[in-house]
Amino acid sequence: MNSYIKNTRDYLRKHEKRVLLFLFVLTLIFRTIHVVLIYKTDGTTRWEDDREYYSMGNQIAKGDWTPMFDESQYMRVGPMLPLLIAFFIKIFGNPNLPVFIYNIIITSLVVPVLYYLGKEIFNRKIGWFIAIWGLLYMDFFKYNPRLLKEPTVFFFLPLTLFLLIRAYQSNKNFKYLLLSALSFAWLIHADERYFIYFPVFSLIFCLKNPFNLKQIFRSIAVWVILVFLLMLPWNIHNYKVFGQVVIISPRATAFTSRFWGKNLSGVDFNYKEQTNSYINELNTFKTEKNEEKYGITPHEYKGFELYVKSFINFWQPAFFKATYIQHGARLVKWSWRHNLLSLVFYGFFLPLYVIGLVLLVINFNPLGLFFGMIPIIHSLFHTYMIWTMERYRSPVVFIVVMIGIYATFVLVSKVSGRIKTDNLKGDN
Repeated sequence: MNSYIKNTRDYLRKHEKRVLLFLFVLTLIFRTIHVVLIYKTDGTTRWEDDREYYSMGNQIAKGDWTPMFDESQYMRVGPMLPLLIAFFIKIFGNPNLPVFIYNIIITSLVVPVLYYLGKEIFNRKIGWFIAIWGLLYMDFFKYNPRLLKEPTVFFFLPLTLFLLIRAYQSNKNFKYLLLSALSFAWLIHADERYFIYFPVFSLIFCLKNPFNLKQIFRSIAVWVILVFLLMLPWNIHNYKVFGQVVIISPRATAFTSRFWGKNLSGVDFNYKEQTNSYINELNTFKTEKNEEKYGITPHEYKGFELYVKSFINFWQPAFFKATYIQHGARLVKWSWRHNLLSLVFYGFFLPLYVIGLVLLVINFNPLGLFFGMIPIIHSLFHTYMIWTMERYRSPVVFIVVMIGIYATFVLVSKVSGRIKTDNLKGDN
């Protein structure tokens, strides 16, 4: 058995790129089959936000660079996907198939990226395990036959982290500074919420050992300047449209209006003084139907309860019973299959993630701890916004799982070490 494990390990080390290529191709095949089956069965019947992305892209393709959707007065989403859709409309007419292919490719590329990320932070063994997990994780399949930003976020978040780690580790790091800035710029233009990580990600250079203040300051300054330069074209566009500095999307003004300009988002994240309008605004008809079907009444969450419920719902790995989330009027109830997949690919690793964070502190792994804190930051930010749906958690689940895998290996090695020690004592 030991010789078999050793031979497998040696083979994986010797043929690393060949195995990664095989996994990528295998993932590509699985993702493609899934898209064909789902699109053939459902078509566009389940599309909701997709229609907004398509509408925005279609308007841009026709030359309107200030598109609107329904009664909105602005483009409520990050520009990357509408621009991509506009490009595909110009080239192919119908953007659906090209976007699906784009989604399939980038969610398949997640697999080698996760391997290299696990390898850089921990070791090859953890890299291979997280790569296999990435091949099978259902959310990396779910959004591919859709016109949504999730596949882009799934790929560019771990890619940005990997390139930042390479930049942090390299002495001549301009190449990786540039590549990580490009990756991060693509990410925030797809989903402006990830701009909150701008100051967080730049702090990775402070982990450098030996600590060289001049080199750290240089790396941070270069990275910040590169990201700002890449943001400049769309921010200039926004200034021309709105007459004020708008970071990527008007939704960001919900925060920036506290420092400058007006709130153009139509959203206020101050929930201290709530009224029943929050519930009334959420599709009364569906709420009444839910009461009849599930026998539960919406309960408006306020103050401290609102944030506690939101924090719990963000991390919750399963919804076996019908539950109202967010302000207390959005119903969630998952199928047995959905619950099972969530428990297997996420819930199982959740307690191990907590143990892993403790072990990273004990074993003094600053890089691993920096990486492991991202889901916590992510959860607090979304708790504050009361955006607690699974699709907002999915992009950081790979971090929870990777830290969980790390904890598993540490615990197993400690237990096996004790068993060996006890056996030796017994022999004596």
